[in-house]
This record gives sequence, C-alpha cells and structure tokens, in this order.
Amino acid sequence: MKIQVLLAVCCCQLLAGVSFAQTAVGWRGDGTGVFAKTNPPTKWSTTENVVWSAKMSSPSNAHPVIVGDKIFTCSEPFDLVCLSLSDGKELWRSSNSYQDVTTKVQWKTIEVELALAQKVRAKLEPVQAALKELRDKNETTPADDAQIEQLREHVETLEVELKSLPLAARYTLPITQQQYNGYTTATPTSDGRHIWSVFGNRVVACHDLDGHRKWAEVLPDHPQAMWGHSSSPLLIGDKLVVNIEGIVGLDAKTGRQLWRTKYGQSWGSAVRGRIGDVDVALLANGRVLRAADGKVIDRVPGNLADASAVVSNGIAYYVGIRAAAFPFPSQAADKIDIATKWTAQLKGGTFFASPVIHEGLIYAVSTQHVLNVLDADTGEAVYLKRLILGHQPVWPSLCVAGRYLYVSSRDGTTLVLETGREYKEVSRNTLAYFISTPVFRGNRMYVRTSERLYCIGI
Repeated sequence: MKIQVLLAVCCCQLLAGVSFAQTAVGWRGDGTGVFAKTNPPTKWSTTENVVWSAKMSSPSNAHPVIVGDKIFTCSEPFDLVCLSLSDGKELWRSSNSYQDVTTKVQWKTIEVELALAQKVRAKLEPVQAALKELRDKNETTPADDAQIEQLREHVETLEVELKSLPLAARYTLPITQQQYNGYTTATPTSDGRHIWSVFGNRVVACHDLDGHRKWAEVLPDHPQAMWGHSSSPLLIGDKLVVNIEGIVGLDAKTGRQLWRTKYGQSWGSAVRGRIGDVDVALLANGRVLRAADGKVIDRVPGNLADASAVVSNGIAYYVGIRAAAFPFPSQAADKIDIATKWTAQLKGGTFFASPVIHEGLIYAVSTQHVLNVLDADTGEAVYLKRLILGHQPVWPSLCVAGRYLYVSSRDGTTLVLETGREYKEVSRNTLAYFISTPVFRGNRMYVRTSERLYCIGI
C-alpha cells in the first residue's frame, strides 16, 4: 500500500512534459536566503507598517512561500494553507493526516493493525522497564541473570510481533517536541504551478495552486530524533529530494520513489548545487548526492547539526562552529574529491541559524547572539559582534534583503543591519514569538509568527 510525501526546490525545467512556470521557490527562497531585488522595510511593530496580518489557526515553523498572487504557509498539525498575497485572506487549506491521504477502505485496515500494535506495546513497555531495572543494578545474582534472559526473550518475542504489523509502524505518528517543533517545520516548495509539502508524520503531498491534492505518499521512515522532523524538501529538475530518516528522490509528478540513499536523519535542509553539467544535492551532513540517482559522489568534512550549507559562485560553504569552503571541481564523476579551500573556527557556541553570503562576506550568528562576519574568499574574520536580541536563542535563519541583513531571535526581535565590512545597526523591531525565517518580495516582508502571518510594508 502506498501513500508518500513529496518535497521540492528546482529550476525551470520540464516535469514529464509539463513546463515549469517559474524558478522554484522554497526553503530560504532559492536556498541562499538572499533577496537581492527588494526594497524592504526596516522599521515595524505589531501596529506600525503592517499592511495586513492574518490570524493562524495554530503555530508552524515553516516560513511562507510566495507563488504569484498567493502565499503559502503551514499550520499544525498537518495543514497546508493558501492565502491571498494582497490581503491575507485565506483561499484554501488542505489537511494531510493519515486519514486524509488514505481511502476509507485503506484506513479501516490500518486501524485494525494500529489497535493490535497498541495492545502489543502495552505488554512490551512494562517488560522493557523491568529488564532495564535489572540491568541497571550494580550487582546481579545468578537468579537475576536467569530473569534477565527470560525478560530479554519476552521482549524479542513482542518485538517480532510488532514487526509483523508493518502498517501500524508506518501509520504511527513519530515523536516530536510540540513546544518548539511540532509537525510543520519543513517549508514547502513550488515550481509556480504546484506546491509540495512534507510533514512530520512522513506525509509528502503535491497540490496544484487551487488546492487540489494531486498525490500523497507516506514514507516508511522511522525518525528517532526526539525533536522531530525539520528538513525541507528540495526540487531538482523532475525530482523531489526528501530527507526524513533516509534520503529519497521522488518523481515530482507522481510521487513514485526513484531512489533511496540510507544516510540518516538531518535537521538541516538540503540545498542544490551544480558540478559541471550535473545537478547535486548537498546535505547538512557533508554528503554530496547526484540528483539523478542518489549516488554519493563525495563527502566533504563539513558537518552541520542543524543548519544548511550555502552555495555561492560554485563554492559550497558549511558554516557552524567550524566553517569551511569547498570549491566544486569543473566536472562530476561517480567519485570526486572536493578540496578544501579554507577552514575557520567561529565564536559564540552553537549555530542553529543557517548563514547567508552576500557580496563576498559570510554572515553567521550563533544561538547565543554572536555575529561572525567572514571574508568568503579567505575565511578570515572581518568583524565579531555580540548582538543585543533579548533573552531567546537565534533559531531563525539569516537573510539579506536589498542592502540589509536581518537577524531574528525566538522572542520575535529582529535586528536590521547594513551589509558590509563594518557593523552598522539600522533598527531593532519586535513582533511576536517566531522560529520561522522572514521572506521578501518588492518592498514587503512576510513573517510567520506563532499566531499570525504578517505582511510588513513601507
């Protein structure tokens, strides 16, 4: 039984005979976080320079995606929401729960297995707890050893019973951290005619811009991270690259799985690169995958726990506590060796926010509010500055709009700086709690807070 999930970030190409209407947009716009042809606002509040704000039914960390005269966002637990870009009026929403993406007949079969699995788990949990308690004792007696073996065998028997219920495993919600993450942290992606979304329940869905679901799939992944799912889909040509537990390439038109690469869960989203005439996906864990077949052609020593790599002028930058630059070779092959141009150590602790590169400078902000500005050519520090951004961590990713750098913290405070080799503060603004990342078009900025979607304009 099939029910999958689809994700995307790509360029104007043919999708099984269907021409894309525009360059794909999704995570951080085109993946870089740079919105060059904009004249954005630098001053706002919940009342000042608000063009419109739309009340959201529930939170989401996915940032908005602008497609034509529509703007898309997500809402917990599994909703894709479409609003009018001009006034924020909701045009449609689509729920993508397990029941939504299965037929009534399929769901009845699934429910039977879910009920059986619940009974097995009710037996399994106390046995596992008893086994752990005995194993944790500092000393064991021969009697304890015998009981440990008996409990271990009982656990194995029940686990085998659970494995005989594959539908229950596939349609049981993965764990997540509801307070901060939920099931809608991944940002959708669009080619201008369709929009692909992925949710923490492992559902990948494709809709047209009028809200008709074209297909949906439930992936068989079993992510174990207690914080849940974060990585956004990446559209490359006719393939949607999705990273939940493994990395899969799906046919963007049908949702059919084309390839799967087994390299583990990643919080950071994949980004697109091009080596010679070959499209590649760069994973946060340093692996470089050929988009055509999912083959790993190299693994660079950059490894980001939470952020995404950034590609600029044929160079991949992995920026965290340790930063490095990797120039692409002129041609791709089954195996390549991407050399390291430079490495650097950043200051300030951990880095959750993805960096941004603009006019030869790298801007990276640590979770603890320390801004590191590096020369993109050499990796040398240009300046270091501890920012005043309230008491919450910097989780939203950085972005450059026009000639300004936007840095936000979780309490909704955004610092606007002039880009360049010197620190120049322009303004400090506060909306409300958000983890999402702002996006820009023209002279407007769009921000998804926990409770509202704001359009800020001059």
